[in-house]
Amino acid sequence: MTMPLTVESSFVDASHHYQIVRQLELFRIQEDPHLIYRGQENVIVLRYLQRRVAARPSQLRNHIRRAYLAIQSREVAHLTGALIDLMIILKGKARYLVERMLDQSRPLLKPEHHQIMKKACDTGQIDRLRAIPQGESVLSNGGMPSTAKM
Repeated sequence: MTMPLTVESSFVDASHHYQIVRQLELFRIQEDPHLIYRGQENVIVLRYLQRRVAARPSQLRNHIRRAYLAIQSREVAHLTGALIDLMIILKGKARYLVERMLDQSRPLLKPEHHQIMKKACDTGQIDRLRAIPQGESVLSNGGMPSTAKM
């Protein structure tokens, strides 16, 4: 007994529809003026923002959007990487911004990671960030923070 072609074609149609929705969401996020993402594709947009940060590390807006989306999505590894990348790019500057981001991130971060980031923020010594796993950071190189020109 063979299965009707409509089942297979409806699966293909659903797959194509999902891909189209995904692409449209990525186009929409580029034009979205808000810092906080208001869509349904959190993981896809989080990966997109991660690539944007890697491609254009000096665009502060992408760092902030990425961190807020990681908080909203409760993605701890992405949040840790986003905060590390933000601190790397700021090179000890914009202390109040970093403090605010750390305060908002505190409930999600491991206490020891939050403490290390807080000390790095207070002292401006971003080399302290080496003690934190760099998994989702795109601006660190094997746990060794690198600096990017602003």
